[in-house]
Amino acid sequence: MQDEHASAPDWRRAETYRPMLGAEPAVWAWEFARRGLVNNGLTAAEPNLPGLCFADPGPAGQRLPAILWRPDPCAAIVLVRAARANASDALDLAGCDLPILVVRTELGDQQVLICDGPRRLRLAVIEGDILNGPVTCQLALPEPGGAAAGLASLRALIALRDTGRLPAATSRPPSRAKRWLESLQAHDARRAGASQREIAALLFGQDRVREDWAGRSDYMRMRVHRLLRTADRLVAGGYRSLLGTSAKPWPPRVNVVETWRSAAWFGQCAVLTAMAGIFLEMLWLCAGLLHEPCGFA
Repeated sequence: MQDEHASAPDWRRAETYRPMLGAEPAVWAWEFARRGLVNNGLTAAEPNLPGLCFADPGPAGQRLPAILWRPDPCAAIVLVRAARANASDALDLAGCDLPILVVRTELGDQQVLICDGPRRLRLAVIEGDILNGPVTCQLALPEPGGAAAGLASLRALIALRDTGRLPAATSRPPSRAKRWLESLQAHDARRAGASQREIAALLFGQDRVREDWAGRSDYMRMRVHRLLRTADRLVAGGYRSLLGTSAKPWPPRVNVVETWRSAAWFGQCAVLTAMAGIFLEMLWLCAGLLHEPCGFA
C-alpha cells in the first residue's frame, strides 16, 4: 500500500479538507481509521485493519484516495459472479474508458472500484474473472439491511453496461459529511497542539472568537467539545458504523496477490493506449520482415 495519505492535511487550511465533502462512506471510514493507527503509534502505510482490503492514492487528477473494504463489513458492495459471454448485453470492464481498480486477494475473489469523477461503484467478484470480458454478472442477494445500497449499486452497474458511465446518483455524499469534516479538522488540530480557542477560530472565524469566546455563552466551547468527542469515537473504532453494517466480528485483513488498473486510472485514454500498442506491434513486425531473407533465388 502507498503512504501518500499517511499524513494529515494542514489543519489550518480548510481547502485541504474540502475534497472530503464529496467522499463516500468507504473513504470517510478510512480517514478516521488511519488516524486511529497514528494515535496508537502505528503506520498508515501498511495498516492491519480488520476488513480493509486495499488502499491506493486514487486515480490521476483526483484528490480522494481509493479504498477497498471487504464486502463483509461494507453494505454498498455488490456481490457478483462473472461468466464469460459474447452477448451484446455483457459487461467489458477492460474496454471501459473509466478509472478502474481491480485487485485479487489470496482468497481468489476480486475487489473492484470503478470511478467516474466523484461517482464510485464497488463490486466484489466472488466467482470468475471480471477482466476476462465481456462477461455477464449474476448478482448475489445483499445482506439483511443492505438492500437499499445494493439496489443503488445495481442501477449503477446497469447504467455502466448500457452507457459506459456511472449515473449522477451513484455514491452520493453522506448527509453528515460536513460534521465529519469538521471533526477530522478539529482532531488534527488538537493532535498538532492547537488549543480549543484556535479550533473554534477554524469554525467561526477569528472575529467571532474575539467577540464571543469570553462571553456569557459557552456555545463555542461546547461545539468544539462535541466535534472532538465525535472524532474520538470514530477514530477509536466507530468508523466501522460508517460502512453501513454491524458485522461482528469483522473479517481479518487478507493479502492482495494481483492488482490491475485501467489506462484511465493513470490519466491515459484507453483507446489511444490500445492504438499505440497496435502501432508498436506493426512496427515490430515490419522491422522483422526487413531483416528476413527474401526467399527468391
